[in-house]
Amino acid sequence: SSPARAFHPGRAGRISAAMAKLGKVEFTGTYCYATGDMYCGTLDVTGKPAGRGILYYYESGEADVGVFNGRLQQTGEGVRFSRERDAAYRLIDGELEGGSLDLEEALRVMELEETPAIRFKDNIPTPSSYDPARWKQNKAYYIYRQLSGLPELESAFGPSPFIPAWRKDEAEE
Repeated sequence: SSPARAFHPGRAGRISAAMAKLGKVEFTGTYCYATGDMYCGTLDVTGKPAGRGILYYYESGEADVGVFNGRLQQTGEGVRFSRERDAAYRLIDGELEGGSLDLEEALRVMELEETPAIRFKDNIPTPSSYDPARWKQNKAYYIYRQLSGLPELESAFGPSPFIPAWRKDEAEE
């Protein structure tokens, strides 16, 4: 192939980084880390955290809600929910400051519909091996949706409980 048509991974990376810096492309989704921690919320074009979201801590079970950058640094005001989601604490730039908050106040400040889903090491199901019956059932689900003219993007497992449900403004509705 000619040099002009060759794929240049460095160039693609620079283009993605430039688009991410513009901040015009945003997605909602999940980013998982090797530690087991999981971020759910606004992602940039590279798939990394870039805005409002929830960081679920795998070991402790706590969840931080706030605005995050690509290095997972929380900026501005945020809230940390306890493992059982029965207590909330004010965060400023990722540090505990300002003491505890009433749960309703924490939800109002972070504009959340409900407390983050509970997620920690001991409540995540153990992965199972390949199951041909389960595979056939999932395949049948997507074939049914395709033949019925329904969107195929909905998961056979239902919506993720970890994606944040933000309160909508009256003007947005």
